[in-house]
Amino acid sequence: MINKVKTNFQIFFYLVNFVFFKLYNKKNIFVFPFYHTGGAEKVHLDIVKSFPKKDNLVIFTNKSYNDHFLLEFEKHSNVFHYHKFMRNLYFRMVVLKLLSFIKNSPNITVFGCNSSYFYAILDHLPTKVKKMDLLHAFSLPDPGGAEIQSLGKIHFLDKRVVINNKTKNDFINLYKENNIPIEYLERIKIIDIAVETPSEKPIKEFEKDKLNVIYCGRIAKEKRVNLVIEIAKQVSEIADVKIYGHKEIIIEGIDQFYQKNIIKPQELKQIYEKADILLITSYREGFPVVIKEAMANGVVCISTDVGSVFEHVINHETGYIISSTNEDKIIKEIIDLIKKLSLNKEVLSQISANAYKHAINNFNLNLFNENIRKIVKN
Repeated sequence: MINKVKTNFQIFFYLVNFVFFKLYNKKNIFVFPFYHTGGAEKVHLDIVKSFPKKDNLVIFTNKSYNDHFLLEFEKHSNVFHYHKFMRNLYFRMVVLKLLSFIKNSPNITVFGCNSSYFYAILDHLPTKVKKMDLLHAFSLPDPGGAEIQSLGKIHFLDKRVVINNKTKNDFINLYKENNIPIEYLERIKIIDIAVETPSEKPIKEFEKDKLNVIYCGRIAKEKRVNLVIEIAKQVSEIADVKIYGHKEIIIEGIDQFYQKNIIKPQELKQIYEKADILLITSYREGFPVVIKEAMANGVVCISTDVGSVFEHVINHETGYIISSTNEDKIIKEIIDLIKKLSLNKEVLSQISANAYKHAINNFNLNLFNENIRKIVKN
């Protein structure tokens, strides 16, 4: 009984704080699931940073596994941890009612990504408030993605933001399959994600005995890090392979190559500066932020042909695309490429220079901030 009363008081004061210090007078309300380590979370942060802190409220709907980006989100927005009391029915009902009472103005935007809660509140928001979502990629072949969750809510969305042409084309096909009126396609806008680029290309020591090969990212099912492990075993005489990232799943043999999860930006930058090759073996992606970060540091990317990777990793020019879908063939082709690059450092050096130049010319963070402001406020 005492614990229940204590929880109710906590909820009451948290809601008072929400109303008077976080929700009041905000122009941009973002609904995101996490602030932990991840490429999507980095993109969400860059979106928030495009606007003044005083205008921003970020609602986090799920518990994160670490605090990687939390301080940065707090630096650039007011933060509301919805997940803290989300199991309490009273709390959920009051928050929903409060959101329905926000000012009914087109100057206010509610922007969501990767959050089922965002789609659940759409029909409770005032009619004039702008509503838009961001979709990094379809979840196929895995079921239950946001593209399916949002089908019944499309008419509420003023705009949909995607990060590449492939996802827009996926939406075109999905809308056709579900008889969605063609005028809703006009609401889909493309924005190319960006990263910070160093003013000078890091110096690479390609003539060393072994190549430095890295995998950076979540250790998750769709990433197929088991392929990286098998590759690492077979190229050990010519390459040191290191795996970085948060372990979401346990993979046999990973401990031999696993380093740690990287949180500090400066530490990640140092890893890129020393790396020669980045491996991406995913079976689905939008566009991995790690590829753009690596290219900006002259790292040669070898990636499976997923999402819109081909738009920037131009085969044999700025990196390498593996077209095979068979896992054994993917392993063999990547091993063959690593062997080839180990023997021909001039080619490796040229691809590295091309990757850096492409990054400088295409991954402009200031332009990204400008474009996201236009999409949200236009």
